Amino acid sequence: MTPLPRDAFPHAVATPRLRLRKPERGDDVLLAGLIFEAYASRPDPLSQDRAVEFGSFAIEHWERYGFGFLVLEIAETTGSPLAIGHAGFKYADTWPGHWGEDLEAVELGYAIVPSARGCGYATEAARAVLSAAFAAFGVPRIGARCSHGNPKSADVLVRCGMREIEPTERQRRFELARPE
Repeated sequence: MTPLPRDAFPHAVATPRLRLRKPERGDDVLLAGLIFEAYASRPDPLSQDRAVEFGSFAIEHWERYGFGFLVLEIAETTGSPLAIGHAGFKYADTWPGHWGEDLEAVELGYAIVPSARGCGYATEAARAVLSAAFAAFGVPRIGARCSHGNPKSADVLVRCGMREIEPTERQRRFELARPE
């Protein structure tokens, strides 16, 4: 399959409560700190080194492919925006330290810092970026996955209309078909 069209995915997405924006060079440190904090409370927390790798990966995915994860900010704040996580997409065959050759599938990903959980931000952000991705790309479906130990993330995916497909030993897998 040929790569998705470069820069078709919006560089900014807004909801009534959230702003999602393309990360810029220099946001790798911000993204690393956010994902480190988001994963700290999980059974499989990220090391500081892996968080830094993710921050760099998020920037480079945009540079290589023209789409990726967006910095998630609360729009309701006065003054400087309050970053609470990220939401967006990557090629399923890419991850920090690995640039895959299979450009067949895209995957939704998101993470929210613990202090912002329970407010519906993850669901709101995921729905917004899913809508933007289907509008920008001709993909027939979008996938997502989460660990078996993260039922809250699975709940977000189901609220977004995703259905669970065959899980693996390590992960639950979900997909959403293109709306008709």
